[in-house]
Amino acid sequence: MFSLQRSERIAPNLFISLYNPVILSLILVVIILSLTFIFYKYVIVPMRKKHFEEEENIRLQHAKLMAMFAELDPSPVFRFDLSGEVILANNAGNKLLASKPMLGEKIYSLLPELKNINLTKCINEGEQLEITSSIGDKIYQFTICGIPHFKIGQIYGRDVSALKAVQEKLELALKKSEESEKLKSYFLSQLSHEIRTPMVGLLGFSGFLKESLSDVLTEEHKTWFLNLEDASNRLNRTMDLFINMAQVLTGGIKLNPAELNLKKEIETILKGFQTVIKEKNLSCLYEDLSNSTFLKTDLYSFNLVMQNVIDNAIKFTEKGSIRITSFFDKDKFRIDIADTGIGISEDYLLKIFTPFTQEVMGYCRPYEGNGLGLALAKNLLALNNAAIEAKSEKGKGTTFSLIFN
Repeated sequence: MFSLQRSERIAPNLFISLYNPVILSLILVVIILSLTFIFYKYVIVPMRKKHFEEEENIRLQHAKLMAMFAELDPSPVFRFDLSGEVILANNAGNKLLASKPMLGEKIYSLLPELKNINLTKCINEGEQLEITSSIGDKIYQFTICGIPHFKIGQIYGRDVSALKAVQEKLELALKKSEESEKLKSYFLSQLSHEIRTPMVGLLGFSGFLKESLSDVLTEEHKTWFLNLEDASNRLNRTMDLFINMAQVLTGGIKLNPAELNLKKEIETILKGFQTVIKEKNLSCLYEDLSNSTFLKTDLYSFNLVMQNVIDNAIKFTEKGSIRITSFFDKDKFRIDIADTGIGISEDYLLKIFTPFTQEVMGYCRPYEGNGLGLALAKNLLALNNAAIEAKSEKGKGTTFSLIFN
């Protein structure tokens, strides 16, 4: 009993003692909260205040720089409100309206084109528009930008007078170029008609006259007719080359790629040379090693190329043979035209495809021609995504290779 009574008397003192865990915990909580408050008030709050001040300073500096940039910009800059009233204009903008400053004026007074634009909608929806306006003797291009957040619009202008002048000159030059192109096409068509038509008539009547007088013609007369026929054919070939080359250079040839029966086309072309081949006592052989019956290319271009290259081979071959071979070389299709003619020197081989050139120039050259045949062939092949190469040895012959992709 004694022990129990003693215990009850001590308990109140122990409750408020530091040895009581509850009291100790409360004291620690108060200390922590006090330290946190002190840290927040004297450390965090000043730091945040300083951060906000720095942010404000940066914002103000940025605003000043932007204002200075707009003010010093040599191009006109305007700011307007929902009513279209100008609330800011830089020096370049104020100079456009020489009579008075733009501030407080309606933007329509400077740019009447804006009357057709809903500026309120432009601002509220953040639209960006462009207009071109003539002010005095200059032409300006203006960009109108709506800024919904501030309920304002910005106009940025630039002087495009020089650019406009250049554009007008280019348009005029283009128009003249188109007219010149039409004139070229007309000239070529007229040239073709006015020269080819009489030449066909001349050849026809010459043949008719020769046949009609065959019973009374002497050998000398026959020679005259032969010379007339040769000269007419030469003139006809020359005009064909000139007209075809002009069409290539002016873009007058329209390509129609199609599957060609290679053997049939080459044999047809060779038939046109049978007479001259027999006269020169040459042998001519065509061999296809490709096992491919068809070649996809433009028929007109292919025939012109083959005719010019074969004609060149026959012209410079006095004895021996002309050999044509078609085959595949890796992934490319090739046609080789090889002759046993006089060959080409290494120096001239470098410019063999240059128009109007021949290895021997001058009026006393031993071979006729104008140096256009191979140049025309190269240009026609280029139009068909193909190429031509030449290998030659002086005195032994030449091989021209047509390479199709």
